[in-house]
Amino acid sequence: MYMRDWIAKLDDLLKVSDRDVLTHAGKVSHDEAMQKAHAEYAKYPKQLLEALSLVERHFIEAIKEVKNIEKKKHGHR
Repeated sequence: MYMRDWIAKLDDLLKVSDRDVLTHAGKVSHDEAMQKAHAEYAKYPKQLLEALSLVERHFIEAIKEVKNIEKKKHGHR
């Protein structure tokens, strides 16, 4: 099977699913796509943190507090 065969199969699948098949290169430049990708990726850590359970968030905050205590402890020497 060749790439053109896979492309035809995918196009058929999209058509059967009532999806539009892109027939041109699109309107977004590579640079715009990369900027969008980087912006979305930058949001990921915040979304991941928000997806944590309450217990997990409290644990992370406790770790931060311990690190702050350690910094203060070493800073007063």
